[in-house]
Amino acid sequence: MQIRPLSLSMRIYFRLSSSMRAALTKSYSTKFKNDIENHHQQDQITAESIVERIKNYSQLKQGKEFRIRPPIVTIMGHVDHGKTTLLDSIRKSELVKQEHGGITQHIGAFVVSLQDDKNIRQSRIEDLVVFLDTPGHKAFSSMRERGALVTDIIVLVVAADDGVMEQTIESISFAQKSQVPIIVAINKIDKIQNNPDLIENVKFGLKSQGIVLEEDGGDIQSIKISALKGEGIYELKEAIIALAETLELRAPIDGNVEGSIIESSIHPHRGRLTTILVQQGTLKRSDILISTNSRNGNVSWAKVRAMFDEYGQVINEVQPGFSAQVIGWRDDTLPDAGDQVWQFNSEKQVRDILGMSKELERQIRLSIDAKAIEQKREEHDTVYKTELAARREAGIRYKRKRSSIPRTKLIQTEGDEFKTSIVLKADVNGSLEVLLDLFDSYPNETSPAKLNLIHYGLGNVTENDIELASCFPNGMIYTFNVGVFTPALLKHAKELNIPIKRFNVIYHLVDHLKETLQERMPFVDKEEILGEAIVIQEFVVNDKKKKVPVAGSRCSKGILKKNALYKLIRNGHIIAKDLKLSSMRHHKDEVDTIKKDFDCGLMIADNIISNKSGQVIRFQSQDLLICYQLVNVHLPLQWKPKGF
Repeated sequence: MQIRPLSLSMRIYFRLSSSMRAALTKSYSTKFKNDIENHHQQDQITAESIVERIKNYSQLKQGKEFRIRPPIVTIMGHVDHGKTTLLDSIRKSELVKQEHGGITQHIGAFVVSLQDDKNIRQSRIEDLVVFLDTPGHKAFSSMRERGALVTDIIVLVVAADDGVMEQTIESISFAQKSQVPIIVAINKIDKIQNNPDLIENVKFGLKSQGIVLEEDGGDIQSIKISALKGEGIYELKEAIIALAETLELRAPIDGNVEGSIIESSIHPHRGRLTTILVQQGTLKRSDILISTNSRNGNVSWAKVRAMFDEYGQVINEVQPGFSAQVIGWRDDTLPDAGDQVWQFNSEKQVRDILGMSKELERQIRLSIDAKAIEQKREEHDTVYKTELAARREAGIRYKRKRSSIPRTKLIQTEGDEFKTSIVLKADVNGSLEVLLDLFDSYPNETSPAKLNLIHYGLGNVTENDIELASCFPNGMIYTFNVGVFTPALLKHAKELNIPIKRFNVIYHLVDHLKETLQERMPFVDKEEILGEAIVIQEFVVNDKKKKVPVAGSRCSKGILKKNALYKLIRNGHIIAKDLKLSSMRHHKDEVDTIKKDFDCGLMIADNIISNKSGQVIRFQSQDLLICYQLVNVHLPLQWKPKGF
C-alpha cells in the first residue's frame, strides 16, 4: 500500500492505493458490521460489480434517436513538435500565447468549424470537430493516453527537422492499442526547404513503427504542413472530414448520458469542476451524474449546477461529441481524469449504488481513516523516530496554532541540514498525479539529501499549508499552476520564513527541486587545479647544512602558488601528493606565484619527498608538478528523473 509522509496530529494526508479504494465499497461502520459481513458472503462487492450496477441503472433509459455527432480529434506527438501551434492555426485563436513555456499543461477540449470557425453555433454538425490538445512532455504520458482512449481520430504531428521521437512512438502505440485511425501531419516544412531528405527520414521512422503512408502504398493519410505559417492546413481539414465521413459517427441524443472525464480541478471561484466529454445522451442542468473508476471502484457524484464551454460561457446543454466544464460535485470528491460518467434518474439510485445512506458513507470514510492513521503511525514512527522524539521533548506539536506557539526556530535534530520538506499544491488531478510520480522517483534510501513530501493537494495555498511547512526542517511550498496569493498569506509565509515557489512549467519545477536538493548534499573536499609545471632538471642546494633537491621547472599551464598543494606525477603515475613548498624562486628572488612560461625552482617542505617505503624520491626530467588547492563543494546529486 502506498502512503505518503507526513501529517499533523490526527489529520493524515495520504494517497489511496487501489487496494484501499476497493476497500471503500467493503468497509462499513461498527453499527452495521455484522449485517454487511453476511451480505458480503453472499455477494462480494468489487470495483467491477459497482460498475455493472451503475450501468444497469443508467441503461434504464436508453436512447433511440441517433444523430450524427462531430468527430473527436486528438492532436498527439512529441514535445515542441507544434501540436498547440497547429490547433491554434486551425482554431485561429491565441491559445499558444496563453500556454506557459509554450507547452500545454493539461488536456483542453475545443470545438472548431472546419468551414467557418467564426460562426460555430450556426454551423452544421457535419462541419464541426472537437479537438483534444494533449500534452507532449514525457511526464504527461498518462494524460496523453486518456486522450487516446476517448478519441475517434488522431492527428500525429511529427516535426520534419526532428523526425520520429520518443513521445511520437508512444502516441503511435496508444493509437494502435486503441485501434484509432491516424492522420500524419509532417510539420515545420518551412524549415527544411533546402533539405527534402528529412521528409524521407520521417517516413522511415514511421515505417519502423508500422505506419505506412498512402504515398508509399499504405493506408495512412499524410499532410505536409507549417502550423506556424498556416501552410497545408486546408488540406489537413479535408483529410479529417474525409476520414470522419467513413467512420459514420452517430450517437443517441436522448436517453441517459454517458461520457468520460477529460480533466478535474478546483477553480478558485467556481469550486470543484470537471471537463466532461459527452458520448451519448444530452447533458442538461440538474442532471444527476455518477462517475467511477473501473480499476479501483472510486465513486463520485454530482447534480449539475452549471455548465461552461471552453470560453467560459454558460451553456444549457451538451450533446454527444461535445464537452463542457461541469460544477455541482458533492461530498468533497472529484473523479479522476479518464473516469467514466453516467446519468442517473434520482439521488436515491446514487445511494443505492453503494447500498448506503449519506451517513453510512461518512461512517465508511471514518473507518478507513482510522485504519490509515494506525498504519501511518507505524510507518511514521519508523522513518521519523529520532526527529519526532526531539520535537516532542521540545514541546513542539505537529499542528501549530498561531495563538499558542511563539515564532521561534524549530530545534534542529541530527541530519536536519540534509532535509528538504515540501508542501505541494497543484491545479488539477492530472498535474498532481505527474508530480507525485516525480517525487516518488527520488532515491531517499540512498541519497544523503532527503526529500520529504509532507502534504499535497489541489487548490490555492492556505495558512494551514504554511503552518505545516514551518513544522519541518527547511520547509517550503511548491505550487503548480496555482496563482492566487493574498497579501496576508504572503506576509504570513514571510513571517515564518517559508518560501513559496510558483511554477507553470513542469521542467522548471524539476530544475528548482534538483538545485534545492543539491544544496542539501554534504560537503566534500575537491581538488581544483591551478597550474602545472614541467621539471627540466634537478639540482641540489645547501639548506641549513643539508643537501636538498630542487625541481628546476617551467610553468606550462595556469599559475603556480607557493601556498598551494602539489602532487608529483611521473610517467602518468602519482608518486606523491598533498606536498607543500618551503621555497619558490624565480632566478634568485623568492616569490609567491609563477605565471605560465616562466622558469622557477621549487623546494618541497621538509626538504625531501618520501614515498610509502620511506625512500627519498628525486626529481627527474619531464616529471610533472601539479599545483592545486582543496575547495569545499557539495557532493553531486545522483538523481535524474525519467523524462527530464
